Amino acid sequence: MTLEPWLHFAHITGAVIWVGGGLMLTVIGGRARRSGDVVLIREFARTLSYVGPRVLAPAVVVVLVSGIWLVVQQSRDFSQLWILLALGAFAAAFVIGAVYLSRSAILMERVAAEATANTQAARDAVGRWMLGYSVVLAILLFALWDMIFKPGL
Repeated sequence: MTLEPWLHFAHITGAVIWVGGGLMLTVIGGRARRSGDVVLIREFARTLSYVGPRVLAPAVVVVLVSGIWLVVQQSRDFSQLWILLALGAFAAAFVIGAVYLSRSAILMERVAAEATANTQAARDAVGRWMLGYSVVLAILLFALWDMIFKPGL
């Protein structure tokens, strides 16, 4: 058996964890936002700060490393359209996550942790995070389409 099936396995598993984990967090965030319960929003913010670096970030690294390794392993050219689109989608999702989502989550945790937490401000903070992650999910779905149909190949 060659290394290639294992690289595919790692790449797909990382993508499933990234997309599925993010989708579940978005659903849970929506529930917390609709509840208007600051304690539930606070717990959601804590969950983000726990799950992000322990589950989502490693999945992102696995997707990137295994994807690049697959391109090299298969002797493909990095200038192929589908590979450029995939790298662009990855970069966009990564930047949104590293810059916007991390700051949104930190703000959400601060707002919800205040002793006299404003319910509307906490709900708004969850909404901002959900909007950002919805954009990331749309980008990841585009990347999934790109991986399956490989435009330009």
